[in-house]
Amino acid sequence: MSKTNFQSEIKRINGYLKEVITFFDDSGKPISHVINPIMVELKPRDMMQIIVGALLISTPLCFTEEVWTLSETLPDFKIALLMLTSLVTVTAFVYMNFYRYRLVGHIIEFVKRIFAIYFLSTLTVMLILYLIDKLPLATEPIVAAKRVIIIGFPALFGATISDFLK
Repeated sequence: MSKTNFQSEIKRINGYLKEVITFFDDSGKPISHVINPIMVELKPRDMMQIIVGALLISTPLCFTEEVWTLSETLPDFKIALLMLTSLVTVTAFVYMNFYRYRLVGHIIEFVKRIFAIYFLSTLTVMLILYLIDKLPLATEPIVAAKRVIIIGFPALFGATISDFLK
């Protein structure tokens, strides 16, 4: 049974960082390559994927009266728990799937990605609610914020998964 050796290197291919793994036979000749994306940089394409993922999940929820009512009745403590749960879960998912072995040297990109997911998802939810006249910022800012947080909770996960799929 032969032992297969391999070498891993990071290269920029078509503007994106990739991990190129080269497998060698016993004599040292390369026999195959595997190219894996390294998603430590936030690109405009990633931001579009975040927006699309947030839109896919949040759009149907924005049109439901149950969510509008829930935003008026759910206690502030539960809203805070929703925010905390989403922050911990999204941060852990991004760390585990994008930065687990590459956080050193990419901490700023990690923070930028988390911020982009939250900011773009929230903006997307706000836009949809505004367009259907269900974002009462001027008259009931607390209700508006609760609506954005409630709908933003699943939208964040849609945005994160969409960003992960390449």
